Amino acid sequence: MSDLVQNLRVFLKVADHESFAAAGRDLNMANSSVTRQIAALEEELGAKLFVRSTRSVRLSPAGNEVYARAQNLLASVDRLKRDLHALDGRVSGTLRLSVPWRFARIYIAPLLNSFLKTYPDVRVEIVSDDRIVSLPDAGFDAAIRIGRLADSSLIARKLDDQSFALAAAPSYLSDHPPIATHADLSDHAILSFAYTTSAFTWKLRHDGQTHRLATRHSRLSTNNADLITEAAIDGAGIIVQPDWAIRDHLDSGALIRLLSDYEVTSTAFETGIYAVYPAENRNNPCVRAWVEHLTT
Repeated sequence: MSDLVQNLRVFLKVADHESFAAAGRDLNMANSSVTRQIAALEEELGAKLFVRSTRSVRLSPAGNEVYARAQNLLASVDRLKRDLHALDGRVSGTLRLSVPWRFARIYIAPLLNSFLKTYPDVRVEIVSDDRIVSLPDAGFDAAIRIGRLADSSLIARKLDDQSFALAAAPSYLSDHPPIATHADLSDHAILSFAYTTSAFTWKLRHDGQTHRLATRHSRLSTNNADLITEAAIDGAGIIVQPDWAIRDHLDSGALIRLLSDYEVTSTAFETGIYAVYPAENRNNPCVRAWVEHLTT
């Protein structure tokens, strides 16, 4: 059984990378070892799992069937090992996380060493991007979600509130008209974050009234938040970004907060930062340890 489990893990890596060599590098295995384990798996299952050519490696019809079932089988094996270890107080196994990449860089990266030292038997896999995925379908144990949570079956632990800042560099402000109210923004260069401007609108709230600024024709629009932040620091225009993402730049004076008596957002007001996980992971020791580590 142990050989089958290991061979299935190698099979999934080859399928994901569509390459024996890339799977070997990921697993720190020789290419010959990867080939040998796939051959052993194909012999045991009595089916060819890959269609191989000089240019590509792709799943055969049998491989597609094995891929779907192998994911569930290995997840069950990992859960079984985790639950057995939990009986004697150990926290062990693989913890697979989905984390927005900028939040991962600024806040998760500094926590990883202490978590790994506290739980030496836990192996962590982090996929860092801004996509919202179905956690069980994508094989994630938990995730960080930022914004306003949609109704779902996920269990959510709020880590913090989220607020936004309207900001620009001193060099930009010295070369452009002053900004005293929301109406003044229409004469300025707007730098917008593509993931959070699907409605092409910033919202500003002041004295109970909400004002909207169209950003469809912003000078720069990108899905790379660091790119527009650096552009703003260089004096290219005005940004709206989460406080947590640009706090260091505000503290250093590289960016100046504007209209501080307004609430601003590029998404929605009253948003937060959450650790979320499927209900079936409520008793997962790795997930419990991770969430507690985030909140202490």
